[in-house]
Amino acid sequence: MMKDNSERIDKFLRNQMTSEENEAFWEDFKNDMDFREEVQITALMIKELQERQAKEDAEIIEEVLACKAKEKSAKKAKIVRMVRWVGSIAAMFILLFGSVRFYQIKQMDNLFNEYYSPYESQGMSRGGDDDVEKELANLFNQIETEEDVAPTLQKLQSIYDKIDSEYEYSLYADDISWYLALGYIKVHDIEKANSILHAIHLDDDESELGQKVKDLLKELE
Repeated sequence: MMKDNSERIDKFLRNQMTSEENEAFWEDFKNDMDFREEVQITALMIKELQERQAKEDAEIIEEVLACKAKEKSAKKAKIVRMVRWVGSIAAMFILLFGSVRFYQIKQMDNLFNEYYSPYESQGMSRGGDDDVEKELANLFNQIETEEDVAPTLQKLQSIYDKIDSEYEYSLYADDISWYLALGYIKVHDIEKANSILHAIHLDDDESELGQKVKDLLKELE
């Protein structure tokens, strides 16, 4: 039997939880798929109600503008009541999605800090161009050190797009994919990170990198 969480969600939306209740709410949101789905459905319902009510308010305003002065006063009062109600719903909606987004960002930041480690050059051990490895090592490490990581990601993405056609880069295909995925996690682009991680074809799934890829994909589910 599914637990009724409506009162709990309502209390959260009205910002009436204690710090302990709020912490427990987010813990359940993270670990309980049914609860997370119920919260998300509630948020979508609020959004739909908000949009529907906004449409009705617009229609009422049009009527008010066309009606007589006496009728106008009565309908104005109705509009005021409705606008206040919609405002409170909108505030709850913003609170919920703002909190969910904050949680997602915090989760991505934690994942980046957990999985990122500076790249250690392996010299010519792979038979590749030492200058290419130095270039890649610099880009990999800039993902952590640069405040604005967008230019680095753009360069690394362009290299990733040609690793199948350029031999000197194909030797480092797994590392390029791994650090590019971590870069997208740093900027909170889960979709791109997932796509790149799923595309990694490891010769040994039980290797250190293979295990990291599997663990990170599981975290991103």
